[in-house]
Amino acid sequence: MDHIKHQKKNRIITRVNEIVTNGGLPKTGQTMSYQFGDDGTYQMGYPLGGGQRYIDNGDGTVTDTVTGLMWVKDLQAAGFGMTMYWYDAINVCENLAFAGHDDWRMPNINELMSIVDHSRYDPAWDPMIFGYPVDQWTPFWSSTICAPWTDGAWCLYPYDGYKTNYGRPWDMCYVRPVRGGQA
Repeated sequence: MDHIKHQKKNRIITRVNEIVTNGGLPKTGQTMSYQFGDDGTYQMGYPLGGGQRYIDNGDGTVTDTVTGLMWVKDLQAAGFGMTMYWYDAINVCENLAFAGHDDWRMPNINELMSIVDHSRYDPAWDPMIFGYPVDQWTPFWSSTICAPWTDGAWCLYPYDGYKTNYGRPWDMCYVRPVRGGQA
C-alpha cells in the first residue's frame, strides 16, 4: 500500500513541476502599487527576468521556460526585418527553416502577448532577449483573426504592448516566428 501512495505522490510532484516549468502566466512586471488591489499589490504570476525565464539558445533563438515556446530572437538574421501582409507572413513562417528547425509558425495573440513585460515600454519586452523593433509604431501580426471583423487579425504594438487589429488583406506588419506549444 505504501508503494502505491509513493508512486501517486511522485506523479503529483512531477505534474506540478511540469505545470510550473511548462506553463503558467508571467507577472506583468508592475511593482509599484497605485491603488490597493492592483497588480502592484499582489504581483501574481511567474517571475519576469532574463535569467529566470528565457534561455538564449545561441543559435538566433530564445526559449521561454514559462510557456515552452521557442522564438526567433534576431528577426533581421532570419529575414524578418520588414513588414508584410498577413497572408504572406503566414506562408513565410510556415516555410521557414531556421536554427535547425522547420516547424515555425506565426504566433497566436496570447502567445505574442506572453512576451510583453508591462513594466517596460519602447519596447514592451526585454530588448536584451528580443532586441529592439525596427519601427516601434508598426505592430506585429498574430495568427488570431478578429471574431467581429474577420478581415482583421490581432496585432501587438512593440512600443507599449497594446493589442489592436489590422486588416489582413491590406495592412502590413512585422512578424516574430514561434515554434512549440500544445495543440
